[in-house]
Amino acid sequence: MLVSTKTRKKGDVISIKLSNGEELISSFVEEQDTHLLIDRPVVLQSGPKGTPALMPFFMTASPDATRDIQLSKTHIVMIADTDAPLAKQYTSAMSGIIQTGAIPGLQV
Repeated sequence: MLVSTKTRKKGDVISIKLSNGEELISSFVEEQDTHLLIDRPVVLQSGPKGTPALMPFFMTASPDATRDIQLSKTHIVMIADTDAPLAKQYTSAMSGIIQTGAIPGLQV
């Protein structure tokens, strides 16, 4: 895993690159020795009309089951802050509050 000296706080929107090539966006909860706790992970995919869309990372799980998920650090390649407009879109989708500065046309 790429190690960062940045201190993250609960609620930060982060992008995580996994060893299998998948990239997910999530809310940071906490870092432990062997895993990260993340909240409501999503992936960016093409929507029905070809526009980008935020889709659940864990498609078959109930929404409550995607809270405080343990993600093993052995599967993480990199972690970075999510690009600001996309982070705003993620926050809006998770809270239901529409924020200015989100990505136009992005479906949630």
